[in-house]
Order: sequence, then structure tokens, then C-alpha cells
Amino acid sequence: MEEKNQLYSEYIMTQHQLRLDKERNVSEIEDREKTLKEKFARIQDLRKKIQELEKFKFVLDYKIKELRREIGPREIQIKSLKEKVNKMRSEYKHFTRVNSNLALIVEDLRLRQAGLKNEVEKMKVLLEKQDEVKRRFREDL
Repeated sequence: MEEKNQLYSEYIMTQHQLRLDKERNVSEIEDREKTLKEKFARIQDLRKKIQELEKFKFVLDYKIKELRREIGPREIQIKSLKEKVNKMRSEYKHFTRVNSNLALIVEDLRLRQAGLKNEVEKMKVLLEKQDEVKRRFREDL
């Protein structure tokens, strides 16, 4: 009988231990199922966000293509304008050189004019002297 009581107590202890294990396992399973549900919900949210981001990506890709189509002609226009600017700069340099050369020529001509004026004045004075000499000579005659 004692042996049976001992076996019975062991059986009860084992049964009690198994119940505790079962409760822990059930609790753990519930926790894991809860975690799985939360993760699944999170996955669904992320999928929705991915879809929204893909929509934005599509819109942005379309906008980028549209802007690239606009950029092409503008780049050509910019290139032609740069060429015009370079041509105008070279013309500006050319006209600057011509202008400086003309300024030198004008200065040279002014100096010549001043020299000629002085020479004309000297000649007038000389003519007046000669006219005076002629007049005196005639009066003397």
C-alpha cells in the first residue's frame, strides 16, 4: 500500500507538474499567437505603406521624365546662348582693340592738327611780315 501511495503521490506530483507545464505552454502559445498577430498587422501596415510609396515613386518618376523632357530643349537653348555670348565677347574684344587704335589715331590727328595750326599761325605771321616788307618796299620806291 505504501508503495501504491508513493506511486500515487508521484503520479499526482507528475500530473501537477504536467498541468503547470501545460499552463505555461498554453500561455506561451497565446503570447506567441498575439505576437504573430501584431507582426502580421505590422506587415499589413508596411505593405500599405509600400503601396503608397510605390504610388509616390510612380508620380515622381513621371515628373522626373517630364522635367527631363523640358531640360533637353533648354540645354540646347543654353548652349546656343553661351555660343552667342562667346561670340559677343570676341566682338567686344575686337571693338575694344579697334576703339583703342582709333583713339590713338584721333590723338595723332589732333597733334597733327595742333602742329598744323601752329605752322599756319607762323606762316600768317611770316606772310604779314613779308606783306609789311613789300609795303615798305613799295613806299620806299
